[in-house]
Formats: sequence, C-alpha cells, structure tokens
Amino acid sequence: MTQHSQLLQKTAVVFAKTGPAIYHSHHDMIRFWERAVKRAGLPMRLTQGFNPRPRIIFPHTLGLGIASRREEVELELHARLDLRVLLERITRAAGDTLGILDAFNLPPVKKSRQLVASSYAITGWAAASLPRLDETARAILALPEIVVERGAPGNRRSLDIRPFIAGLGSDSAAAALRLDLSHSNAGSARPDEVGRLAASLLGDDALALSIEKTVMRLE
Repeated sequence: MTQHSQLLQKTAVVFAKTGPAIYHSHHDMIRFWERAVKRAGLPMRLTQGFNPRPRIIFPHTLGLGIASRREEVELELHARLDLRVLLERITRAAGDTLGILDAFNLPPVKKSRQLVASSYAITGWAAASLPRLDETARAILALPEIVVERGAPGNRRSLDIRPFIAGLGSDSAAAALRLDLSHSNAGSARPDEVGRLAASLLGDDALALSIEKTVMRLE
C-alpha cells in the first residue's frame, strides 16, 4: 500500500450551494472540489489506476438548479490534519463559490454514508395558486401511484415515485410547498418531479418554480 492510498482521516465538509452555484452540474462540482483540495494543500488519499484523483465522495447528488442550505462532501486523507486548519484552508480555497459552514470528522472507514431522507421548499407559485397549495398537496398524497418516465430517449424507464413521498404540505408564511422524501437503494422521487405535478394540477408555470433543499439525513 502506498502512502497516498492509506485512509487515516475522513472529514465531512458542510457547505451551502446557493446563488449562481446552483447551476453548476455534478461534474462541475467534482472538478471544483478537486481544485479546492489542491489549492488548500490537503493530504488527500488518491484513487488507484493510471489517472489518480483525490478521493472525494458526495453522499447525495443535488439536481441542477436546486439550491441547498446544507450539503456535505466527504474528503479522505492519507495523513491526519487538525480540523480547524482543514476548515480554514478549504474556506479560503472555496472563495465565493460556495458557503463553507462547518467540518467534522467521520470514522476512517471506506464505506460512505447513505442518504435516507431529505426535505425541500418549493416556491415561485402564482398568487392565484397560493390558496390551493394545501388542497393540491392533499390531492397528490391521495394518489395511489405517481408514475414518471426517466432516462434518455431510447432508454426510458417508468418509476412509481409515490412510495418515496413521505410528506407534502403547504407553508403559507413562506408561500411554499414543503416536501419530504425518503431514499433507499430502490431510488427516490426528485423534487422537480413533484413540483411539476403540483404545477400541472394548479395550472401553474413549472418553469417559474424555485427548489431549495432544507434538510438531509445521512446514515
């Protein structure tokens, strides 16, 4: 085993993805974090093979255009580094692109945590739709199934997302739909899918909606 393949410290960095950063794709985020850990001079554990890369793990892939108050990325280090030093370095390296909020150490094991639940606020509804948000939420929850089509043309598949909608209701103070999702190895619903369904029932413009992840639970 080479020095750079050893796992001696695993640290989760907590960050907010808001503003222009919501339009960064998952691949953009991978490249951003690879550059950030290099600028920060972190002793990153490397992948094997002809093109070694720093070991950076995202427990959840955030959809394009969706904001988040709290995201996490896991960094695997081949040497121990004081948590305060790591946080200071990565905050400077991230600049204004992401809001670095916190960092904490995880058990130094290769198995990553799994997302089991997440919550979202869906806003941007037309004024005429606001009084009907709660009624629409109840109508969606009453559906026995909600079948969506996913995948590229020629490779489409159907999925019933209703079992993954754990909760849905209106928040009049925030003019929002509050959506709770469960996640498993079988998959999950996407918040934009639920937002489009609600918009179709309301006769609203789904393209005007804004989605922000407010909570996620990892195990």
